[in-house]
Amino acid sequence: MKIAIVTGASNGMGREFAKILDRENLEEIWGIGLEEENLKQLADELATPFRAFAVDLTNGGVDQVVEQLQQGNHDVRWLVNSAGFGKFGRYDEIPVEQSTNMVRLNCECLVEMTERVLPFMSAGAKIAQFSSVAAFQPTPYQNVYAATKAFVHSYSRALNVELKPRKITCTAVCPYWTKTAFFDRAEQQNNVVTNMVVLYDPKAVVEKAYKDIKRGKDFSMYGFVARSQTRLVKFLPIKMVMNTWVKQQKFDKRYK
Repeated sequence: MKIAIVTGASNGMGREFAKILDRENLEEIWGIGLEEENLKQLADELATPFRAFAVDLTNGGVDQVVEQLQQGNHDVRWLVNSAGFGKFGRYDEIPVEQSTNMVRLNCECLVEMTERVLPFMSAGAKIAQFSSVAAFQPTPYQNVYAATKAFVHSYSRALNVELKPRKITCTAVCPYWTKTAFFDRAEQQNNVVTNMVVLYDPKAVVEKAYKDIKRGKDFSMYGFVARSQTRLVKFLPIKMVMNTWVKQQKFDKRYK
């Protein structure tokens, strides 16, 4: 059975990706998320049969998905790892448990899901890993989140090289600020991030990612502002980049 697995399918870009995969003539799409009602609504929007997994990936959710894979003759054609969250604020404003859970979900669960699903993937299969523009620079006041996305970016592009003999591609998708429920969970302390420059449409970001993945690219980024920023920071001293970010968001006035 040819299937796709999408984590973070309850909301945002995971949900949009599941809709795009409706084009792929798959036999099933498996959607993983925390909000069961959102998954049920998504199932109603798709023509492809949809199996919902309302599970927590940080608490046994990966095991539950893999157990279902082991029970049938499944050929995973797409794996989309979109699940993740960020918390914004100074280090002492964010509970340690939330910071470590961020690392667990954004990094550990992504690797676990990827490497436990890979045995069920064959030539031509595709993996989409959601990183972020934040991966390209150390980012004060969202330091853990940015660090997790740097990990995802590096891991994904290197894994793509390792998977070439199997003819499986792995693409790092790096969105800029995007209109999703991400900010609801971020629960910014006193609106920590106030200057986003631009806020992109998640449908446009995911459509670009889908096209890039179909072309076999190991990296996808949507938007002129996003591309310009990430290219510029390559040529500037890191200290200057961080100071510019701090002043842009007026952190130097907020945190004295």
